[in-house]
Amino acid sequence: MHTKAIVHIMTKSRMKSEVFTSDIDAIEEVSEKYWIKNVIFYKWEKIEYADLITKLEKLGIFLYNYSNKEDLKEKVKEFSKNYEVIFVNTALELLINSVNEVREILWLGVSDYPNIFRNKFLQRDLIQKHNPDLWVKFIKGTIDSFVIDEIEKYVWFPFIIKPIDWVQSSWVAKIKNKKDFLDYISNYKKFHDRLEARWINNKELIVEEFIDGTLYSVDYYVDKDWNSFISKPVKVRLWVDVKVEDYCNIARISTEKTEWEFKWKRLKAFVNSNVKATWIKNTFVHHEFKINSKWELKTIELNGRLWGWRLELMKRAYGLNMYEIVCNPETKVWKLKENNIVVNIYATKRWILRAFNHKLLEKIRTKKSVYWIDVEESCVWKEIWLTKDWFIKIWNIKLANKNYEELAEDFKYIKNYYLDLLIIDEFDDNMKIKKKNLFKIFREYLSR
Repeated sequence: MHTKAIVHIMTKSRMKSEVFTSDIDAIEEVSEKYWIKNVIFYKWEKIEYADLITKLEKLGIFLYNYSNKEDLKEKVKEFSKNYEVIFVNTALELLINSVNEVREILWLGVSDYPNIFRNKFLQRDLIQKHNPDLWVKFIKGTIDSFVIDEIEKYVWFPFIIKPIDWVQSSWVAKIKNKKDFLDYISNYKKFHDRLEARWINNKELIVEEFIDGTLYSVDYYVDKDWNSFISKPVKVRLWVDVKVEDYCNIARISTEKTEWEFKWKRLKAFVNSNVKATWIKNTFVHHEFKINSKWELKTIELNGRLWGWRLELMKRAYGLNMYEIVCNPETKVWKLKENNIVVNIYATKRWILRAFNHKLLEKIRTKKSVYWIDVEESCVWKEIWLTKDWFIKIWNIKLANKNYEELAEDFKYIKNYYLDLLIIDEFDDNMKIKKKNLFKIFREYLSR
């Protein structure tokens, strides 16, 4: 009989997405191997897919819906009367604070600074006070309070500027000179108006030193005693690698070459120093960092969640189910089984997505390393945006190959033609007129 359980807090939209399969595969494996009950709590009305509920219940995964945070806490508390909840999990950044509140009522313990993953300034401040060598120089301010002369004196050009909270990867930009800065501030005011339309009021920004080095990430679990259990590092490729002036990632790479670039003990010491500085516990952490020209490791950002594609990447590359670490602290990360790359497909311009370049996608599909291409057809004829302008991800291309050279060659091909994957009607000053005409065409077509 199951006596222990893991609670997963999700949304209906995630449960309807393709990435949900990665969650379910990992949950099912943990349930069978460790006799752990897994339960999903999801927000709003009861999910309408009876077949999905039946399928999940056959796997021993049960679902409960909740209406608001207080309802969630009451239902989890009721569930805990019959099961010992050993972990509360979410894959969604916006639910991290809700997860912390649920952990507190179950007496699981939370990080000493519960808001640390939703407040980029707090992260930087704690780590800088603990050990300035771990982080980069930064200044906090608002779009109205920043003075470029002060920024020049402390940080100098180039620097990175980004919002403190609520917009995830949107509006991260590299500023090379005063003109770039003034343009960013001017455009951010327009962006903020759109945020306010979504009931988001965030004017605070961070300016930070630009580290001209390679970006990496590592995922780990920190237990209640601040012990960390670390995955292997993953290299991150950014849009700037395909000549798009934006700092969102387009690919996560797990290969033998990435492993050669690290000394394991040094990476572990770096992670432990960050954990000690931030007092995080009972959580998964997605840790992004850079290596500069002096081979110093510098933290860029900490996120308190484990997301589906990272689950799948670690499983396929190393045979590691990250959830297993919660159940068994003796879990080890073994040798690389297969070189892996996940390439995200994003809009590279703002306006209407007219079509996918299916001829190019079919050519990519013939590459030896490509085992999966998924595009979101529902985005066609919709307005899409660059990451800086509140992004839409249009799914991904996955590659795997035991032969590193073949994988690298196939990835190079995708990078060379990345900008041609989407056929987009470009944004211009007549946007509203074009949009009106487009909808008129649709109405006429549908009325036939």
